[in-house]
Amino acid sequence: MAEQARKILALVDQDTGEFEEVYRANYAFDGAHINVGIRKGRELASAASGLTDREFRVLVWYWFATETSEEAIMRTGADIAAELGMSPDALSRVVKVLKQARLLVEAGGLGRTTFYRCTPYLAFIGTGFAHREAVKDWNPPETRVREPRDRRRRKKGEA
Repeated sequence: MAEQARKILALVDQDTGEFEEVYRANYAFDGAHINVGIRKGRELASAASGLTDREFRVLVWYWFATETSEEAIMRTGADIAAELGMSPDALSRVVKVLKQARLLVEAGGLGRTTFYRCTPYLAFIGTGFAHREAVKDWNPPETRVREPRDRRRRKKGEA
């Protein structure tokens, strides 16, 4: 049987005619990947969701800290807070809000430490069939966590 021709991707300098081979990676990314619901993500990022910037940032951290589909993020609150540049108490308050909105889910614990993961409605690692199975047992999370507040600075004398 004839051997298939090998395709080479190359950059060609149009002035000199020299070419340089472009090396191909087996895969374009360097590790695990998650599927994130675009519509839900945008709804949560909008001001109408009522999430503060800090709450949204913690939620996104949990999206991208997820390494397997059904397992908890096995990190203490102090470790996560240090990585995010906030106090453990502030992280605890944010996690409480996200948990009440069903955006974060309790996923086990060790001693007095509770571990969380993102709800599979927002972020999931795995096939579409596995994702469909994962959301069967969960209620969809809230995309409007609280009534939005106007956070713009007011001039003196404005109501």
